Amino acid sequence: MTTPSGSDARPAHSDPIPAHARSTTMRTDDRVSAGQPPAAGLKANAIGLPGALMQSVTTMSPAITVAFTVPFLAGTAGVASPLVVLLAAVVSYLLGYSLAQLTRHITSAGTYHSFVSRLLGPRWGFLAAWAYLLFYPVATAMLCGLFGSTTHRVLLSEYGWDVPWWAPMMLLLVAVAALAYRGVELAVGVTVALGVFEILVMVALSVWGLLQPGDGGTSLNWLTGSGAPTGNGFFLGFVFSIYTYTGWDAAASLGEETANPRRNIPKAVLGSIVILGVFVVLTTWGQLAGWGTRDIQGFVDSEQLPVFVLAHKYWGPLWFLALLALLNSIVGGAIACMNASARFMYGMARSGALPGPLARLSRHQTPVAAIGVQTVINVVVGLAMIGTVGLYNVYSFTGLMFTFALAVVYVMGSVAVWRMYRTMARHEFNWVKHAVVPFLGSAALILVAYESLDPLPESPFVWALPVVVVWMVGGLVLLLVRRRGLDDEPPEAARPGATEAPVR
Repeated sequence: MTTPSGSDARPAHSDPIPAHARSTTMRTDDRVSAGQPPAAGLKANAIGLPGALMQSVTTMSPAITVAFTVPFLAGTAGVASPLVVLLAAVVSYLLGYSLAQLTRHITSAGTYHSFVSRLLGPRWGFLAAWAYLLFYPVATAMLCGLFGSTTHRVLLSEYGWDVPWWAPMMLLLVAVAALAYRGVELAVGVTVALGVFEILVMVALSVWGLLQPGDGGTSLNWLTGSGAPTGNGFFLGFVFSIYTYTGWDAAASLGEETANPRRNIPKAVLGSIVILGVFVVLTTWGQLAGWGTRDIQGFVDSEQLPVFVLAHKYWGPLWFLALLALLNSIVGGAIACMNASARFMYGMARSGALPGPLARLSRHQTPVAAIGVQTVINVVVGLAMIGTVGLYNVYSFTGLMFTFALAVVYVMGSVAVWRMYRTMARHEFNWVKHAVVPFLGSAALILVAYESLDPLPESPFVWALPVVVVWMVGGLVLLLVRRRGLDDEPPEAARPGATEAPVR
């Protein structure tokens, strides 16, 4: 950190950033305000707080949660499902709070890779990035496949049209890639509109369910935790519910393109968790009440998505509003995940962790090479997932897989918070904010994941953790192979085009 005159304001031992790195940590928008020519990079100040907030909200895909998560939860946690998602929201907030503390001082498209590399070292940063690569790139493919399967099912059941599932999947892939290439303003603008619409529709349907409930009525008994079939089922639902909130960190990937990121990104991260927490608890409760809490098994076994059954029941011919909300959620989530994954790859390439050409930008200041690679990944991984776990198991299987993979990243992020506020921001250290909260979030995540595996879930969900373990072993092998190169890499802040914000 430097004073306005440029002199060092703290003793050297309190700031681990080398002098050569500190000189290049000014953000692009800081250079513009100083009257200097902007450096080549992502487009600064492209979006504000609403755009960053909705980037996280739409990545968490609210309507998808209502349509696909609640049936899975009902099969594991029963009528206690609303309590499960409430507790998962609390754990997610603790984890998000740690990320917010990091983004108060560092903004980077590389998000956790940049944070962990900067604070714990490049080797740990590489492992965090490797685990992260099992989420956003795969999530985009999963959502596009989900769009194809949902469109296929609805057109066949409602109209008798047998449209192959892969056709709408490929159509969405092309549309998402085009929006991502065109620019973050347009892509985020679309996600904001889609996100608001889906939230309004699903909240309305849930309120209808609470006001006109099925057999069992509307009750707050779920607050006691009663109704869960087994303790293992409760924890398995808990783990899957954490996946429901996964995506709150997506706003951090737009830190270099957000106005006043050190204020707006923490607000976007935490605000998105609060918004979705209220939404998920309400819609889970409303959907189960509307169906009838005395027929949970019928809810789980329904051939048609329960959300469509309820929409038919309450809205008649206007049921298609629920369909539009669900498809909007999938499209919005795919766009948001593409934005996040492309920028994550861009940030890693810029730091040297991925091949340099992936850091190439288009004339719209978007990471065009990363978008192209991500699109290829979407096609290959999307088809492979559907071929291995089945068309209708992709969402639930990847949900568990993502949670186990991201647990590694979130724990590293919690340790990085401690490191940051005991070194480079030592004057701000607070035991509750920077020690207790990160520890509680990580401990709760590890405990819940452990309990969910005793006993092991049924196939294909039992394979979610082994896939993550094999992936991480591959990352360790790759780390050993390129260890010398990582040791030689300078910090990202020291590289041309770096946009980490300096500590103030």
